Amino acid sequence: MLKKMAWLAGLVSLCVLPTAYASTEYPSRPVSIVVAYPPGGGIDTLARLVSIELTKRLDQSVVVLNKPGAAGSIGTAGVARAAPDGYTFVLSGANAILSPLVDPNLSFRIQDFEPVARLTETPYSLAISPDLKVGSLKELIALSKDKPGQLNFASTGQGSVQHLLGELLKQRAEIDWMHVPYQGGGPALRELAAGRVHIMFSNPIPLAPYLKEGTIQVAGVATDERISLMPDIPTFGEQGIDDFDVKTWVGLLAPAGTPEAIRKRVSDEVQHVLALPEIREAIEQQGSIVSFLPVEKFAEFLERDEERWKRIIDQSKFSSTM
Repeated sequence: MLKKMAWLAGLVSLCVLPTAYASTEYPSRPVSIVVAYPPGGGIDTLARLVSIELTKRLDQSVVVLNKPGAAGSIGTAGVARAAPDGYTFVLSGANAILSPLVDPNLSFRIQDFEPVARLTETPYSLAISPDLKVGSLKELIALSKDKPGQLNFASTGQGSVQHLLGELLKQRAEIDWMHVPYQGGGPALRELAAGRVHIMFSNPIPLAPYLKEGTIQVAGVATDERISLMPDIPTFGEQGIDDFDVKTWVGLLAPAGTPEAIRKRVSDEVQHVLALPEIREAIEQQGSIVSFLPVEKFAEFLERDEERWKRIIDQSKFSSTM
């Protein structure tokens, strides 16, 4: 009997060894984090901040690869097709969910990825042209109802977060605005400051120079509570538009099929990196907040977020084709 038990124990240990060996060996070569946008943007900056510290913690190079094109779809689709071995990730925002919902012809869906970690969230404020001569969201809505179809709002592209937030506010406030898409937030804000467009949802940080010049004003923040960057600006809820707490997120995703043990290892290391005071401070300087979620919680969040954007798109009147 003792010999039989010893044989069984040996057999079990052989079955366990490959998994244990694989986990202790990972990573054995450089790890890539794909950013599906050009260098210099918010997601790219965050990726480079995190990659430096992850390199130290994983004792292996973590390299940021910029693969821009088609509003982030090219780089994101490439990661969806990558080997699920824990050596390729994408640092993405809500567009990983939004883009395929808006354009069903894209080659990827959020289900083509495995969650690793949510890193940050970013609040949105409603920027307006001073030419409108209104000082609050209430006054903007009143003006919009007096001039149906005569006001326009800018975004960073058809189906972008800014676009859908504009559509959502139109639906909730029962107003009619014309959508004007731009190739990026910088050009859109410059047009807003010049008075060629009237309204735009934006991260508060890029607004700072325009607010200082007085070429842009802020009518409200789309959060449940006031934000530290704009403590004097009332929330939408304070101005009669309830349940409009919309923040965008940035998270790390892996190709579907990437082992859970590897994803949890990377997630744990990301959590340690985000706890560093200098990393947290750098993120806050970008207008975002550290909002870490581990693998399981991030998976639940992604499911809820997809359902939310589906509802917003279904309730909107814009075409779902690009």
